[in-house]
Amino acid sequence: MFQSLLYQFKLRFKMINQFDIKQEFKFLNNTQQYCTLHSKQQLNQSTYLMKFAISQQDKCLGTRIGQYISLNDPKFDINTTRYYCPISRIDDVGMFDLLVHAIQAENKNFSTHITTLNDGHILNINGPFTNYLYHGYGSIEIPKDNINQNYKYIGIVAESSAIAAFFQLIEGIATNGDNTHIGLLYVADTIDELVLMEELIWYVEEKKINATFMLRNEQDPIGKVFSGPKGQLKPIYLEQYLPQPNDQTLILVCGSRAFKKETKQQLEYIHHQNIAII
Repeated sequence: MFQSLLYQFKLRFKMINQFDIKQEFKFLNNTQQYCTLHSKQQLNQSTYLMKFAISQQDKCLGTRIGQYISLNDPKFDINTTRYYCPISRIDDVGMFDLLVHAIQAENKNFSTHITTLNDGHILNINGPFTNYLYHGYGSIEIPKDNINQNYKYIGIVAESSAIAAFFQLIEGIATNGDNTHIGLLYVADTIDELVLMEELIWYVEEKKINATFMLRNEQDPIGKVFSGPKGQLKPIYLEQYLPQPNDQTLILVCGSRAFKKETKQQLEYIHHQNIAII
């Protein structure tokens, strides 16, 4: 426990690399282990913020920014594994948070099943797995796209709950003295689908990131004021709200399969070349 507290102290005062965790403080080790549902909070009709406890309470989960984990339930009558990007800080000890979107389907599926669980339920966990690795201060590695270099500008296009793929990246840059510029375009059908807004708006107000929130449903939400762009995603919005295309700019995209395909086509139309689909 003392070693863990000492490590937290060193992280807080930037005495070591805040974008990585030493191996001895990592819970995950690429073998199946277990975690316990600690609490859950429903954010909208289909999205939940779920907190899990790990069995070694003096350790961090062990993912880096851009990595993810797998979960399955040995008591679920369908052998299904789902993958999730943690949204808690990588140096949080004993706990981690997930954003879970419950996919509505006729057949049983794990993403809906997990949101029905009670506190104390035990799940199998494995990882870490890698979408991308952010090494800090603009240095990013994306193995599947053969990207491994530094960028001054990172543009993010996220759809609804897919913001989870980038929340640790945003939080890491915004809170660790990293001067990499972030331009976020966060797209959803309704205002209720824009989750984690309180945290994102705080980063905007603190001038840590630039963010634009966009609704594809053009009608104003009942009883709510929305000042962002409305309607379908168009190249003009990508030009207006993302960093300009050049060698120092990388664009990251995550969402539904159709959203990722459409967004990539529009980014290429406005001459972005450094694009990574997550």
